Amino acid sequence: MPIDTKGRPIILIGLMGSGKTTIGKELSKMTGMKLIDMDSIIEEQIGKSIPEIFREKGEKHFRALETALLRYIEASINEGKGSVIISTGGGVVLKPENREILRRMGFTVWFNVEVPVLLERTSRSQNRPLLQSPDKFEILTRLNKERAPLYEESAHLKLDSTYISVQDTVPLIHEAALKFFS
Repeated sequence: MPIDTKGRPIILIGLMGSGKTTIGKELSKMTGMKLIDMDSIIEEQIGKSIPEIFREKGEKHFRALETALLRYIEASINEGKGSVIISTGGGVVLKPENREILRRMGFTVWFNVEVPVLLERTSRSQNRPLLQSPDKFEILTRLNKERAPLYEESAHLKLDSTYISVQDTVPLIHEAALKFFS
């Protein structure tokens, strides 16, 4: 069921493993809106995986790429190309400029998920450079504590999606977006 977003995107934020891409794909199917996965775009444009970018250029360089992409997306929206769903990287909220862009650009939804569930969802992935450590639980706990206030600042809607299925989450976002854009 389409949503008239008035040319603005639905933006999904949250820690790695919170379901941004998975839910974004289902929301895309439901609404017919195109899904933009920021991490995938960066990998495609640079020609390297996120772990390779982190390893070769560092996290600071990767965050600069995220900001540049956000600016580009915002400019595209201003040209009337913004009826999309954007799945962001988990650290996009670290820069104040990015938080401002996210908040003004469209309807931003934060998926808040408890750390044990994040650990379960990310445990098999090798594509998470910040989790390349034996104590993934400690890292996720620290990241959650550090970033929660930043997600809160950026989001129009906070969804505790720890124990809710994708099939139940998508209609909640759809309904909230209808209200937001009306």
